Amino acid sequence: MRTAATSARAKYMQYLESERSKEKTETKQQKRKALEEEIDFLKQKKMFLQTDMHQTNEKANDLANEAEKSKNINLFIQSHELRKTISEKEIKINTLDVKLNEKSMELKDI
Repeated sequence: MRTAATSARAKYMQYLESERSKEKTETKQQKRKALEEEIDFLKQKKMFLQTDMHQTNEKANDLANEAEKSKNINLFIQSHELRKTISEKEIKINTLDVKLNEKSMELKDI
């Protein structure tokens, strides 16, 4: 009787340990999935900013060329304003790069 109780207790302890390890594994998988989704979101945001920056740069160049031809100061001002937004977007892209690197390192640690 005593051996049966000891055996049952050992089986129960094994069961509890396996449940704990399953829970830890599930938690790690959830964290990994959340990080992967966040990384994908940041990559998409970065790509959007890069394309937007490229288009803004083209528009600024077009405005500058048009301003030279027509000698219109307002077009120069608009071109300059667009270039300011380009530099702001570059800063945002650099910030996103830093965040992406941090998240990638976190993902490697999991």
